Amino acid sequence: MPKIGFMVNPPHKYPAWEGFEENLAVLAHLGYDGIEIGLGDPAGLDVDRLGKSLADHGLHLCSIATGASYFDENLCLTSPDASVRARAVERLKAHVDLAARFGSVIVIGQMQGFKSDEPDRETANTRTVECLREVAEYAETKGVLLVLEPVNRFEVGHNHTAAEVLEVIDRVGSPALTIMLDTFHINIEEASLDGPVRLVAGRLGHVHVFENHRGLFGTGHIDLGLILRATIETGYRGYWVCGDFSPNSLPVRAAAVMDFLRRTKLIA
Repeated sequence: MPKIGFMVNPPHKYPAWEGFEENLAVLAHLGYDGIEIGLGDPAGLDVDRLGKSLADHGLHLCSIATGASYFDENLCLTSPDASVRARAVERLKAHVDLAARFGSVIVIGQMQGFKSDEPDRETANTRTVECLREVAEYAETKGVLLVLEPVNRFEVGHNHTAAEVLEVIDRVGSPALTIMLDTFHINIEEASLDGPVRLVAGRLGHVHVFENHRGLFGTGHIDLGLILRATIETGYRGYWVCGDFSPNSLPVRAAAVMDFLRRTKLIA
């Protein structure tokens, strides 16, 4: 069975580190296996303290999302400015260094940019392939897995479906780069819910699980069970990292996920 993760703000987003620790304690008590954090720049992270906090609660830093590198600093793989692309590559290498310490997957989604960064798909993909080839070669030396995310048309400029992202991955041609899927984006862009899972069978490196409105689990209309069972049937054994952008507290959001997974018999 896949392991269960939850998206958590990184420590610097809390008024004090103790708030981060409190959330880790809640997740451990609820039975989570790991967490995903989103980081813009790993340089400011107290890595030793993070390692201790995770160990104290028996949790794994299963994945690191990189979108903040785009939103905070506009580091974009498709930028027409070669210096911006070079800085994006170096930032991803820094994420790889962090991931190597914790055995984490690196999620690459928003750094693909918008059409305002590059309107032409072929030009955008040529730049993306060039950048990711360099990052993937570095990741190979560190034993780190990168996953490229199909993101819906309102949040990135190109490559919205699993098939489109596989084209980019195949052009990069590295064992350190594979695909991830997100139920929210699947619901918007794909012809069926389980089709993309079956398309990428054997190549799926990571999974994000959201309701269609990115709200409290069990209150949306996506058949999450259909998608998640398909991941099991096709041999996926990584993480289901669950997210919820509702205003509810983390204990409420995280408990709703576990309740949903148990009610639908996805976990015991």
